[in-house]
Amino acid sequence: MLIDWFTVFAQLVNFLILMALLKRFLYKPIMQALKDREAKIAQQLEEAREIKAAAERERIEYVEKIERFERQRDGLLKQVHVDAAHEREKLIKAARTESDELRFAWQQALQNEQKRLNRELMRNTREEVFAISRKTLADLASVSLEQRICEVFLQRLHALADSDKNRLSDAIQVSSDPIRVRSAFALMPEQKNAIKQAVSDVFKVNATIEFDVDADQISGIELSANGRKLSWNIAGYLQDFENSIGRALTAKTVSQSHSGTDTHVV
Repeated sequence: MLIDWFTVFAQLVNFLILMALLKRFLYKPIMQALKDREAKIAQQLEEAREIKAAAERERIEYVEKIERFERQRDGLLKQVHVDAAHEREKLIKAARTESDELRFAWQQALQNEQKRLNRELMRNTREEVFAISRKTLADLASVSLEQRICEVFLQRLHALADSDKNRLSDAIQVSSDPIRVRSAFALMPEQKNAIKQAVSDVFKVNATIEFDVDADQISGIELSANGRKLSWNIAGYLQDFENSIGRALTAKTVSQSHSGTDTHVV
């Protein structure tokens, strides 16, 4: 087989020309397009990396914000719970205090009302009892009873304890006023003389004695000098009885016995 070298050379030239043309008009544009595309892709990848980094930073920042918010929320919730607990305790304490004050005020009002009722009851009881007692004693008083009262007073005067006698004697000696003797009834002359003699014998003084009738005295006699008093009367028994009734009504206990002391110096 014979080779046509011209043809071969022509085809080779054509091939080279084709390659040059392809390189000039096809390969270079394609390569440039590929480079441009690669650069664009690289730019896009870089932008994507930047966007991803920014997104990651934002995510981290967001997570940190969320964590800070959670911590703040937990702190706020704890503070709210603490404040609510304190406020609750404060309200409970205030309510308890108000309740205690109201209960105390109610108890005080109840006690005051009970005391008022007890006082009223005692007053009414005493007034009724002692009004009857005084009227009865006044109705029963007689000359013989008055004579006996004077005799008992003289006996008690002579039987004074030394301490009472000294106090009354000192009061008589330092006073320039006369000794006053008050009785619920008018004393007979002999009774007045007996009292004067008893004062002279007991206190060893020669003092002026004035006698008065005192309607407030209940079947009794009172001797006074410079603020000191020596008295004996039935009112003393009635007063002891009155005090006994008052104590019984106030304490609501069984009545207690009282001593029979009826002569006293004050």
